[in-house]
Amino acid sequence: MNYIISQYPQCGFGNRILYYNNLRQVSDSNPFYSVPWEGMEHFEGNLSGDVVTDGTDIISDVTFTTFPFCLGELFFRNRNIPTRDIFKLKSKPTIEGKSVAIHFRGTDFFSWNPDAVLDTDYYLNALEEVDADKYYLFTDDLTLPSYQRVLQELNGKEVIEGNSRSARTNYIDDFSTMSECDYIISSPSTFCICAGFIGKHKKIIHSEKWVKDRVDKVDNFWYDLYNGGNEDYSLYKLI
Repeated sequence: MNYIISQYPQCGFGNRILYYNNLRQVSDSNPFYSVPWEGMEHFEGNLSGDVVTDGTDIISDVTFTTFPFCLGELFFRNRNIPTRDIFKLKSKPTIEGKSVAIHFRGTDFFSWNPDAVLDTDYYLNALEEVDADKYYLFTDDLTLPSYQRVLQELNGKEVIEGNSRSARTNYIDDFSTMSECDYIISSPSTFCICAGFIGKHKKIIHSEKWVKDRVDKVDNFWYDLYNGGNEDYSLYKLI
């Protein structure tokens, strides 16, 4: 089947990466096409696919089928290309020493699913499982008690706070840094999850409470991750 993405819905950077990755995985070596999407300019190579004429038409003698919007539910179900072969950042930092990225999500998560706003104990317990020289903290909500408590816990250590904060500006700087850390103490955010399968192979920690709840609800992404994941993305520990 030859697929095309002709339009991206209003969604965040992580969701756009997942949708595009699904297109590439199901297309494998078949012709595909994607309209430009916000953020693709940060990656190397031609991500648009099999196109070119006056910029509006696809040159091909095959029929293209619209690829339906999909996210993590297909991530582990189709893998024909390593994610690190698809997504190669044009610019990424060099991080000296062992590093851990810690991601906190608040704001719209409170209305989407309050359980996705992970509690303080998860982060504190996860910190005990990492051996790091540098601690990178990323959040969209500086008022989160978990964020403030982790800052206190890391007092005296080398802590670098992310750039984006609540305004989510300079998001690519945060994303590229996260992608090059040795560990990720993750949230359920697709922004953080995508950084986990791009760049350096990492040791990824997730909340056991969150993952098991999603497994019970037969949420494909979390169900497949709990059962081993794949070479692109797997669990180091559940905390």
